[in-house]
Amino acid sequence: MMYSGQTAIDFLATEISKEDSGSSSHWQNYHSEFLFLGNGFEGLRGFGGYDKPYRGLRLLLHRLFQRPFRRMGAAFQKFNADRLSMEVATCEERASDLDVLRQALTLSYLHERVPNLLTPKTISCVIGDGFATMTTLLLESSSAGQVIMINLTKTLLVDLWYLKLWMGTDIFESSVDLVTDEASLSKALAKPLTNEAGGRVIAIQASNHELLRNCPVDLALNIASMQEMNPPVTAAYFDDLRVIASRRDLTFYCCNRVEKTLPDGTVSKFNEYPWQASDRVLVDELCPWHQKYYTIRPPFYRPYDAPHRHRLVTFY
Repeated sequence: MMYSGQTAIDFLATEISKEDSGSSSHWQNYHSEFLFLGNGFEGLRGFGGYDKPYRGLRLLLHRLFQRPFRRMGAAFQKFNADRLSMEVATCEERASDLDVLRQALTLSYLHERVPNLLTPKTISCVIGDGFATMTTLLLESSSAGQVIMINLTKTLLVDLWYLKLWMGTDIFESSVDLVTDEASLSKALAKPLTNEAGGRVIAIQASNHELLRNCPVDLALNIASMQEMNPPVTAAYFDDLRVIASRRDLTFYCCNRVEKTLPDGTVSKFNEYPWQASDRVLVDELCPWHQKYYTIRPPFYRPYDAPHRHRLVTFY
């Protein structure tokens, strides 16, 4: 089945009571208090920041603490994604916080590294996109003609809700399709890449992740969510991407903790993701803007509990 616009939100709302197959103990914990109220949410934990827009002194403080991260972005010629991120956050009634800024830095960095994969004619896939931030930035900056979004049902519902806030009702209705099988995916892919919104979105529940194998993706991204998956689920996404790569060139950007222990004791290790010797590695290093976060109380800058590594590879 294919659900377009508001019917996609309505469908996901009926699905949130079902157990997400493959959901890790991390998300079982963070989704435990999740509630959809019809006009908003309660219990949003683990998705990233969703404060209301900063005002006055609070805005000045956050801009001050974000300065070191903006200096990192000064090296990127296309750092206009920072401006876009503030516009996107305003439309979604969210603060332009460090989570949004990091996504902007990532997009700007990728424009430096693989600009040919970020055009209105290319298709990107975002696996695990909290609040649809990267999806929105890709479309707003004309860095993709189409974005495939894959997420757990509850998180995907939040993604679409915030995507609608950015797009507006009319454009959301004509630009967003949720698909549940190969027939509906084929129908959604047959639609023109671009429209009045500047791009289209195809949403897929994580339980149907195998549908990704039929998508003509140019660039796939996973930012700080594979670290929250059980290793077999991570491996399944790699399998999906390699099936695509068997038919066409596919580049994958992955930024995650080098190691993370989930609540049930499961350990996720970046170097143990199913990389292959045949992968052409374009970048492999610690990600500068994912090593520390700031607080408004001393010590102001604090390291995460483990370093974050980012790797940009072309699969063969």
